[in-house]
Amino acid sequence: MESVWDKYALPFMVSITVHALVVASMLFAMPEPKQRTTVKKPSYVQAKLISLEAQSQAQPAKPKPRIVDLTRQREEDNRRVAQEAQQKAQAQEQERQEAVRQQQRRKQEAEQQAKVAAEKKAVAEQQAGIETERRERQEAERREKVEAERRQQRIQQQQQIFEEALQEEEQLLAEAEYAATAQSYIGVISQRIEQNWSRPPSARNNMQCELLIKLVPTGRVISVDIIRSSGNDQFDRSAVQAVNKSEQFPEIREMKPEVFERYYRELRLVFNPQDLRQ
Repeated sequence: MESVWDKYALPFMVSITVHALVVASMLFAMPEPKQRTTVKKPSYVQAKLISLEAQSQAQPAKPKPRIVDLTRQREEDNRRVAQEAQQKAQAQEQERQEAVRQQQRRKQEAEQQAKVAAEKKAVAEQQAGIETERRERQEAERREKVEAERRQQRIQQQQQIFEEALQEEEQLLAEAEYAATAQSYIGVISQRIEQNWSRPPSARNNMQCELLIKLVPTGRVISVDIIRSSGNDQFDRSAVQAVNKSEQFPEIREMKPEVFERYYRELRLVFNPQDLRQ
């Protein structure tokens, strides 16, 4: 432990120095007294000293130097350093905890974002699957519809071919029937013309000419033309006269319109009498 002298040596020396400086300044500031022949008495010096002491006492008292307790100061410094270190450690711990919390928050946010992204991906994949299934279903329906249309077209084509074949067959049958019906009337008409024919003298066996006879549905003759001659004018004219003489063929009235239009509106008739001479 420090001694009393160690504690107060420095203040004591400072106080002595200050008082010496004050006395010296007062001595130099006083006017010099007139020189006397007499020797100064000690009492004068004593009076002067008293006066100086009184003057010095009249000066304001100097503040006493503050005595510093170094041990306490060191303790306070140590305590302050320890407190600052503790505060720094607390601040670092708070920063570390805040960093941990931020890291946890970032981790949670990242996990949440990953979860949301996974959910979005799952929803997107589900929607994509639904969309793919819908497109596949639509494509299957389209293909089925196209195939059904093709089948329907094939059926219609086959039906049309069948109907056309049936119509053609019916038409052929009708044509055959019409031809048979028309042929049945040829004999009657040819016989009627031969009955009205006047044989010319120049007519010979195997003479024949082809006539174009135009008729109306009532059977009346409109005109007669020779489209292929027999080579004998008298024979040809006699054939035309025989048709004109017949004037009308009543049997045609009973004929079907289809047969008349096809075969008898313009009748081609080969006139070839069988009772000609050699």
